[in-house]
Amino acid sequence: MYSVLNITDDITHCGNIGHVVNDFQQICDLAHKYRFDGINIDLSLPNPLSPAECKELLNQMNLKPVAFGFPVKLFDSQKEFEESLPEFQSQARRASEIGCHLTLCYIPPFSNDLNFNDRFIQTSDRLRELKSILEKYDIKIGFEFIGPTETRLNSKYDFIHTIDGTRALIASAGLYGYGGFKFDIHHWQNSGAGVLDIHHMDLEYLLYIELNDGLPGYDIFTIPEFERELPFTTGVTDIENFLKALRKKGYQGPVAVEPWNQGIKNLPLEEALKTVKESLDRCLFFSSK
Repeated sequence: MYSVLNITDDITHCGNIGHVVNDFQQICDLAHKYRFDGINIDLSLPNPLSPAECKELLNQMNLKPVAFGFPVKLFDSQKEFEESLPEFQSQARRASEIGCHLTLCYIPPFSNDLNFNDRFIQTSDRLRELKSILEKYDIKIGFEFIGPTETRLNSKYDFIHTIDGTRALIASAGLYGYGGFKFDIHHWQNSGAGVLDIHHMDLEYLLYIELNDGLPGYDIFTIPEFERELPFTTGVTDIENFLKALRKKGYQGPVAVEPWNQGIKNLPLEEALKTVKESLDRCLFFSSK
């Protein structure tokens, strides 16, 4: 397993430490300074460097390009979905040229316009349209399901919020080998899943891991979605057995910390990065034992 710095986006595709940096050179400099192994990249922003120059800079700093955002309007209108496809193709091409072969997609666990059946069929059909792009540029999609019930309490319909639901979507879309998980420990535990679910999961599904710890005083039906702590802070989340299961499974991929924590957000940028990296190093040390 190896460490990932994500400061490209604060609320959507790659996690949240409460700080955002939009300059690619600066992200590389910070990742190198604090000894991260890889970075996420935002290909929706202007970048004066060509893909070849980005790749050279990453090589010079011994950094892996890990993941980029998913620009497809997968859950919007048909018109918006179709209009987003050229941008996805463009970003997939540039990502491939840089050496980045993973994009990360959040699955809303609810819908207010389509019931589960219709949303599932629509999403599966749309994902099937992306397969030629994924194959051409050797891109995989890491899907993040949302486990806690908080975001579904007031919606008209629910949608995928479990491991099995995500696997069913991947199978229905014909994306086995091109679809897997952006696997957040918070969503794993608070969807009711356990170590056995990891044991039964194909290793090919595990594409990207996010670690954090839960708040005390809640159960899986009441725990907040957007308030968390650094790993090994509260003991609410079963981090030890999660990491042991990943190690036993043979996972060797990227790991990020996603604390969703106001205290870390309030820290100066570099102090926040130092704090997050120290926490991530503790997790990776434990996972190597």
